[in-house]
Amino acid sequence: MDIDTYYTDHWKHIEEERIARYERMFEWRDGQAALLAPAAIEAGHRVLDFGSGPGFMALAIADIVGESGRVHGVDINARFVADATRRAEGRAHVSFHHVTGAGLPLPDAAVDRVVCKNVLEYVPDLDTTLAELRRVLAPEGRIHIMDSDWGFVVVEPWGKENVDRYFAAASVAFREPHIGRKAQGLLAKHGFDDIEVRIQAFADTQGRSLPVIRNMRTYIDAALEAGGETGLSSDEADALLAQAERAVAEGTFLFSLPQFLVTGTKP
Repeated sequence: MDIDTYYTDHWKHIEEERIARYERMFEWRDGQAALLAPAAIEAGHRVLDFGSGPGFMALAIADIVGESGRVHGVDINARFVADATRRAEGRAHVSFHHVTGAGLPLPDAAVDRVVCKNVLEYVPDLDTTLAELRRVLAPEGRIHIMDSDWGFVVVEPWGKENVDRYFAAASVAFREPHIGRKAQGLLAKHGFDDIEVRIQAFADTQGRSLPVIRNMRTYIDAALEAGGETGLSSDEADALLAQAERAVAEGTFLFSLPQFLVTGTKP
């Protein structure tokens, strides 16, 4: 795997251990409906889930649009697409597509809504991607971005200095780790109107976010194996991960990563 394109490649090729973590992380929960709400998805809408992963959110959207609507999920990981297709068996108004480049397998103005959750931080070229998403969106259609900004992550009991060091060491996994704060300007640049920005924060004190931290540990390994300057040794990374795991058991753990919800309308 080329370390220079690792930010995308690590989504194309996912080891079984990480697949299992994503199954747990991406499973749809009722509380996630608040993240999706600004998209204003209704019955009968045609929706593109860009970066659909294992398919859980696309299937939740399919429940909203009903059989009079249509949901298309696209992803660069063939395993995700196969698993999502299996989960959608018997639901004719949901389909999943494996994509290998920037182009989408949809005609112009094919959908009424585009939703994109925690994907734009990884794409090779934001302008190319947003132009393609705008192309498939019908006039008066809405794009809804839900994404992180890793400059706002909190992990206790690490403290800010160690949080910054840990996530900087893992930054090889991101093309644009600060996409949350930049999404509004990008939508304006690509001609979207009525742009709205919301920020939804949550606090995990139970350890549900440990898989995120463990994933970052694998990214640190990738950077170290490539000979990169991470500013954090393997032993230091292991010690921080162990400290977070102990904090869960001790009831002192806190993780927060606010989600930027950015919505715009195509004129």
